[in-house]
Formats: sequence, C-alpha cells, structure tokens
Amino acid sequence: MKSCLLALLLVFTGGLTSCTSEYEERLAQGRELKERLAAVQESYSLSATDRFDNEITEITNEINFLAKVSGHEKLFLEELFDD
Repeated sequence: MKSCLLALLLVFTGGLTSCTSEYEERLAQGRELKERLAAVQESYSLSATDRFDNEITEITNEINFLAKVSGHEKLFLEELFDD
C-alpha cells in the first residue's frame, strides 16, 4: 500500500515539475525572441526596410504563439516584458 501511494506521489510530483519546466522553456524561448526583436528594431531604426517590417511581425507572432501555448498568456507576457 505504501509503495503504491509513493509511486502515485512521484508520478504527480513529476507531472507538476514537467509542466513548470515546459513553461520555463517557453519563457526562455520568449526571452531569446525578445532579444532578437530588440536587435531587429535597432537595425530598423538605422535602415527602415520591408525586410525588417516582416521580421518584426514574424518575431512578434512567435512571441504571441509561445504565450498562448504556455497556458498562461497574460502572465507569460508580463514576465517577458516586465524584466
């Protein structure tokens, strides 16, 4: 009985850890995209072209997608942009 309860507890704890690490992984990807977005925006200010417009849109869409799949869109965006 104890071993069955312990196994159930380990599975449950592992599930929680897995969810947290997925969220953290998405947040790390979002931070990388945020840095890339800042670099592109800086380049855009020096030389405005359609290429930069498209890349900014693409990066913004990727960030929004990560926010949606994170499961906590509002929190994700707050954490990402309030850093």
